[in-house]
Amino acid sequence: MRSVVRRHRLGDQMIVVVGMLVAVSVAALLGFAVLVANRVDEDVSLRELALARGELLEISGKMKSDLSIFSRWDEAVERATQSHDVGWIHEHLGQRLFRSSGHDQTYVLDHDDRLVYAAKDGAIVGANVYRALAHVVAPFATAARHAHAVDFGYGWSATTSAYELPHDNAVEIGFRRIDGRPALLGVVTIASRVAATSGLKRPPAIAVSVAFLDGAPLTKLALELGAEDLAVHSGSRPADRLAVKIPLGSDEEAAWLAWSPRAPGSAMLLRLMPALIILVALLAIVTILGLSYLRRTTERLGHSEKRATELAYRDRLTGLANRLQLLDTLSEKVGDTGPDEKIALVLIDIDDFKDINDTLGHPTGDEVLFAIGERLTAVAGPAGMAVRFGGDEFALMVPVGADREEVFTICRHAIEAMRNPIMAGGQLLSVNGTVGAAIAPDDASEAEQLMRRAEIALYRAKSESRGGFRLFDPSYEEVLQKRSAIERDLSRALANEELAVKFQPLFAADGERMVGVEALVRWNHPERGVVPPSEFIPIAEQSGLVVKLDEWVLRRACEHAAQWPGLSLAVNLSPSNFRQPHVAERLSRVLADTGFDPRRLEIEITESMLLGATGEVLGELSELRHIGVRIALDDFGTGYSSLGYLRRFPVDKLKIDKSFVQNLGITEDAAAIVECVTRLGRALGLAVTAEGVESSEQHRFVRSVGCHQVQGYLFSPPVEPERIDEMVGAMEPALARLPKVRFATA
Repeated sequence: MRSVVRRHRLGDQMIVVVGMLVAVSVAALLGFAVLVANRVDEDVSLRELALARGELLEISGKMKSDLSIFSRWDEAVERATQSHDVGWIHEHLGQRLFRSSGHDQTYVLDHDDRLVYAAKDGAIVGANVYRALAHVVAPFATAARHAHAVDFGYGWSATTSAYELPHDNAVEIGFRRIDGRPALLGVVTIASRVAATSGLKRPPAIAVSVAFLDGAPLTKLALELGAEDLAVHSGSRPADRLAVKIPLGSDEEAAWLAWSPRAPGSAMLLRLMPALIILVALLAIVTILGLSYLRRTTERLGHSEKRATELAYRDRLTGLANRLQLLDTLSEKVGDTGPDEKIALVLIDIDDFKDINDTLGHPTGDEVLFAIGERLTAVAGPAGMAVRFGGDEFALMVPVGADREEVFTICRHAIEAMRNPIMAGGQLLSVNGTVGAAIAPDDASEAEQLMRRAEIALYRAKSESRGGFRLFDPSYEEVLQKRSAIERDLSRALANEELAVKFQPLFAADGERMVGVEALVRWNHPERGVVPPSEFIPIAEQSGLVVKLDEWVLRRACEHAAQWPGLSLAVNLSPSNFRQPHVAERLSRVLADTGFDPRRLEIEITESMLLGATGEVLGELSELRHIGVRIALDDFGTGYSSLGYLRRFPVDKLKIDKSFVQNLGITEDAAAIVECVTRLGRALGLAVTAEGVESSEQHRFVRSVGCHQVQGYLFSPPVEPERIDEMVGAMEPALARLPKVRFATA
C-alpha cells in the first residue's frame, strides 16, 4: 500500500521527466540530422579526393598511351629520325596531341639530341623555346634511353661501342614545374622493328610532350568533379578547401589541385531546416497538451488505483490481508530486522478442509474460514498481521525477539485456536491445522526467501505428522534440494535408458522349482552410486514420473521374460497409473509390442489403492483380467485387510508382506497373521505368496501353513536377466517332464 502511495507522489515528477525526455529526443533528432549531413559531406569529399587522384593517374596514362602509339609507328621512326620531315611530324604528332589531348608543347630530338621538331600551342616554333626546358627534359630522356636498353636487353656493344636498337620503346612520365607552372612531362624513345632489322646501330631518338595542368587537364578535371573553382595552388595546403597534392620533384615547390567541397548534406539540411523547425514546434505543442492530459488522467487513476489497491490487498471473505499485502509488508520489514528485533513468518494449513466443503457445503466452509481468520488475528496481536493466502492456507507475520521459544509459542497458540470448536452451518465443528515457520533474519534476509523457507518447514511438518509444527532448519532445505536433484536425474535416466531391471525368482512352496519372477527396477547413478528404490520410488510417485517409470519397467520386463516360457512375470503398478485413463489399453499396447502372453503377467497393486478404488479403477482391473492378466495384492496385511473387499474386488493372489514373515519367531502375532492370511486366501481360491523368506525356519513354517509360493533371499536375491537365463536352462529338462503349470493356484 505504501509503495502505491509513493508511486502517486512521484506522478508529477514523472510528467516532468517525460517532458524532458521529449525535449532530449527532439534535440537528439536534430543532432542526428546534423550528424548525418556531416557524414554525407565527409563521404562526398572522400569520393571527390579519390576521383581527383584517379584523374591525375588517368592524365598520366593517357599521355603515355599517346606517345607509345606514335613511337611504335615505323613511318614515324623514318620521318623523325631519318628524313626529318617536320611537316609530317607536325601533322601527326604536334597538332594531333594538341587537338585531341590538350598537350601544350611537343618536341622531337634525334639520336644525338639535336632538335628536329618543336611546337607550342599547336604551332611550330623555334629552337629557343626548347632551350628553356632542356635541363628538365634531360633526366627523363636519359632514363627513357636507359630503360629502353635495360628492359629489352640492349646496351653498348662490346665490339662497336654503339647502341643496339631495341624492339620496343620506353616511356618516362612525371610531373615537373616548367616556366614555374606544374606540368605533366612525357618522354618516349622512337624505334621500330623495321629500324631494328636495318642494321643501324645508334641510340634512339626521343619525342617530348608537355601538358600544363592549369590548362586543358584542369578544365577536364573540373567537369569530372563538378567543381567550378578548381585551381592549381602553390605552396602550403589550402586550409579551407579540398586539395590533392601534385607529385612534383622533391626539390620543387609543392603544388595542389584545390577546390571548394560541395557539401550536399549540409545543403540538404539547410533546405529542410524550416520544415524541421515547424515539426519541432508542432511536437512541442502536442507534448504540452499530452502531458497536461496525462496529469489530469494520472490524478483520476491515482484515486481509482488507491481504491483498487485497497481491495487487491484484502481477502474478500475474511477481510484479512492477502499474499500480495504480506509480501509488500515483509519486503519493508525484513530489512529493518536485527539481533533483538526479528520477524516470524508462520504458515498454517487447515487439515482435511476439503472434507468440510464436500460434506457440509461451501457456505459452511466459508463460515469456518471466517472464524479461523478472526482467531488468528487475535493470535497475531496488534503488532502482527494475519493473512489468508486463499483456499485453506493462512499466515501470521509477527515481530519477535531473540528467543526462538517465542516462535514456538505462537505456533502452539495458532494450532490451539483452530482446535477450539467452531459453530458453523448450525453445528459445532472441530478442525485441525499444521504449521511451519521461519524467522528473519536468521533463516532469510529477503521476503521471497523467507516465504519459501516457511513453506519448506510447513511441508516438513505435513510429511511427518499433521496437527504439529516445525521451525525451519537448513537440513529440511537440503533434503528438498536432494529430492529435486534426484527427480531431475531420474527423469534424465529414464530418457537415457540408465535404469536397469532385475528379477527375483518366485519358487513353488517346496523351494525347488522356479515358477515365476518379479521385476524390480534398479538405478546405478553415475555419481551417487546405487540409489535405493525406497529413495527414488517415492520421489517418482510425488513428481508423476512413476507412470512413465512403471511403463518402462513393464516393457523391459516383458522383453526379457518373453524368453522364459513357463514362468509368470510379476510387475508392480503404482496407484498413480490408475489416476490416468486407459490403463488397460496402455498395458495391452506394451504386451502387443513385446509379444508377451498376458496370461503370464501378474500386476501387483497395493491394499490402499484397492480400498479407494473408484468405479473407473475397478473397470480397468476387470478389463485387465478379461485379457488374461492376473491381479496380485502386494504387501497384504499392512493396510486395511478386509474379507469384504477381497470378495468384492477382482484379485487373484495375496502376497504376505515380508515384515510378518521376517518376524516369525520374534513377535507372538506374526505366526498367527501369516497362518490366518494363508487360510483366508486358500478359502477364497486365491494363490498366496510369502515374501521375504530368509531362513529355513521361515520356509518350513510358511510351507506348513499352506503358502503356494515363496520368495526371498533364502532362494535367490534379485539377479540380472542373464542369471535367469541360466536358471531356466538348468530347469528345462525337469519342466519338460511336468504337466503345464497353472498360475492361479499351486
